[in-house]
Amino acid sequence: MSWVKTVPEADAKGLLKTIYDETAAKNGRVLNLVKVQSLRPDTMAIGRSLYRHLMDQPGGLTKLERVAIATVVSKINGCFY
Repeated sequence: MSWVKTVPEADAKGLLKTIYDETAAKNGRVLNLVKVQSLRPDTMAIGRSLYRHLMDQPGGLTKLERVAIATVVSKINGCFY
């Protein structure tokens, strides 16, 4: 876990609780990547929306190709997500 102050799951309310719940439903838990952004849920929601737009909207790449690129970039950057 990071040393950045985060909002514990039990204390999440409103938009943050919604984001925590969606993340837990999809991943079986609330990821640290989400928790570390918990003090700014409005900003996190914008980032999540941009990510979904980039990954899910029609374009020149298939979903599989986009995921493969994201995986390679994450590996190069030393990111486990």
